[in-house]
Amino acid sequence: MVFTVLAYRAGSQNQIRKFNSIMKEIGKINSNARQWLEAHAPERWTLAHDGGKRYGLLTTNLSEIFNSVLKGARFLPITACVQLTFYRLVHYFDVRRPMGSSAQANGDIYTLHVLAKQAASMSKAGAHSLRSFNRQKADLDKKTCSCGKWEIFKYPCSHVLSACAKLSLNSWQYVDKCYSIVDYRATWSAKFSPLPHEAYWPDSSSIRELLPNSELKRDKKGRPRSTRLRNGMEIKETKKANLCGICKQPGHNRATCPNKPRRMDA
Repeated sequence: MVFTVLAYRAGSQNQIRKFNSIMKEIGKINSNARQWLEAHAPERWTLAHDGGKRYGLLTTNLSEIFNSVLKGARFLPITACVQLTFYRLVHYFDVRRPMGSSAQANGDIYTLHVLAKQAASMSKAGAHSLRSFNRQKADLDKKTCSCGKWEIFKYPCSHVLSACAKLSLNSWQYVDKCYSIVDYRATWSAKFSPLPHEAYWPDSSSIRELLPNSELKRDKKGRPRSTRLRNGMEIKETKKANLCGICKQPGHNRATCPNKPRRMDA
């Protein structure tokens, strides 16, 4: 369990310096564990080395959202499964499309997500102490900071906001366009057409007969178990034992507690 927690901490670090420190700690506990992690390309499982490709996302939460939307569709007949997937996807877009239009009509330029993040960073920037050494060498075009957050999240960190305030620069010019309302609208702008009646479907006489793959046939009878496949990044906490409400010990409850007060007969 300790190794799993440290591995997750190493993968979620923004700075290479902090990543190396945790890897060193892992090596002290188990050298084989560190060798196993180092055998995998760091850009595939760490934020500090991925070059900002994940936009700060280390888990599969995004795919889990769609997994939740399509919950219940996996064990339906194929036709019903396709229809349910289609109509739920249509609803997902239909709810979010007017949100972008409304935000743009209100004059919003960026999404609420990045507005909240920048407000928090701005509050933190006020506590920074900034000293200028050479303004001619100040280069904000590369959009990188030694803390690693600007490159990962694609919006200025508190250090950059502090520098922009010192130099009287508009910090919003350094926010990636993916957080703009324009891009948000473009994301949910796709339109869907309703499925026509079968009578209007094109002739399928030219399609060959489709035969099932016998190798994929299940030998067991009954409905398959509905389970979600977990990945190696998910940390499963150990289940806490139920404790007795009287003596606070495991293995029994209030009704069977040996220390349960006995009722005195009159």
